[in-house]
Amino acid sequence: MTPCLNTSQPPAWTGLHTRFKTTALGITSCFLVLWCGAWLLTQPVLAQSAYPSKAVRVVVPFLGGGALDQLARLLSENLSVRLKVPFIIDARAGAGGVIGADYVAKSAPDGYTLLFSVQAPITAAPFLTKQMPYDAQTALSPISIVAIAPNVLIAWPGVSFRTVAEFLAVAKSSPNKLSFASQGQGTTGHITGAMIDQVAGTQLLHVPYKGFPPMLTDVESGRVDMMFADTINAIPRIRSKELVPIAVASERRLDALPDIATFAESGLPTIVSGPMFGMYAPGGTPGELVQKLSLEIKAVLKLSPVQTTLRDLGVEIKGTSPEEAQTLLKAEALRTREAVKSAGIQPL
Repeated sequence: MTPCLNTSQPPAWTGLHTRFKTTALGITSCFLVLWCGAWLLTQPVLAQSAYPSKAVRVVVPFLGGGALDQLARLLSENLSVRLKVPFIIDARAGAGGVIGADYVAKSAPDGYTLLFSVQAPITAAPFLTKQMPYDAQTALSPISIVAIAPNVLIAWPGVSFRTVAEFLAVAKSSPNKLSFASQGQGTTGHITGAMIDQVAGTQLLHVPYKGFPPMLTDVESGRVDMMFADTINAIPRIRSKELVPIAVASERRLDALPDIATFAESGLPTIVSGPMFGMYAPGGTPGELVQKLSLEIKAVLKLSPVQTTLRDLGVEIKGTSPEEAQTLLKAEALRTREAVKSAGIQPL
């Protein structure tokens, strides 16, 4: 008798085949998951390597027409050529640079919104502003300190002094009457005036502005006696004889102003100050993007036309790394804190 096949039970090879298919499917699925995960992990790197792929906004936190605006445009124009995307200037003035810095600090950390500023919003604002809208130590990532420009004390031609000694004599004889303008609370112009009060025993009247153009108008007209302006802003007015130079706040005389004495030569060796022009990204921006931008800035600063322009403006070309920029800013913050404390300047 021929035995009947038990059709209710699958043959042994069928189960083996099914188990093989299940195992193979599992291995394939695991491979696909791992491959997809690896692909996703590479996307930020790929995106960063393609940076920039669209226009970059460069926020300038003071009014246009001053030294900061000039350097921002010089740098942005050359970065646009190198990186083949527009670098667009966006002026957002107010509160000694804090408004523009806050805007960048709260922007996406993707390298498409940058801050080009002097150091005041990072090194001075924390000691002069009661309610800071951002943490100055972490909200912004330094990319590079591009250049440093010493301050020059320049006055309208109607003042009675031409030297530091004469200036101090007038200031001491008329407390709170000799006025000086600055681009805002906590800027280097303001701090320089406060330092002179501290070391020379004067009482100068501080008149803050939102930017250079309105302060220049008032000093040129004699409504304000004088101002501390960086070399970029000061030199053209000195050469045109619109304003008269009194002294330079640098360690040694400048090649661009060889006939102008330093405060140090005049008995005030600690009066060394000036804006540090730097580029910043929002805190949390990937390190690769920050380093890339830093290297691009350094390359721009090596261009002969750029170097000629900056030296004619009396600035010291820097082009630091992000790490070097951080070191300079920390030292400046400590120096500013001591100056503010010693001068008794109260936060607003």
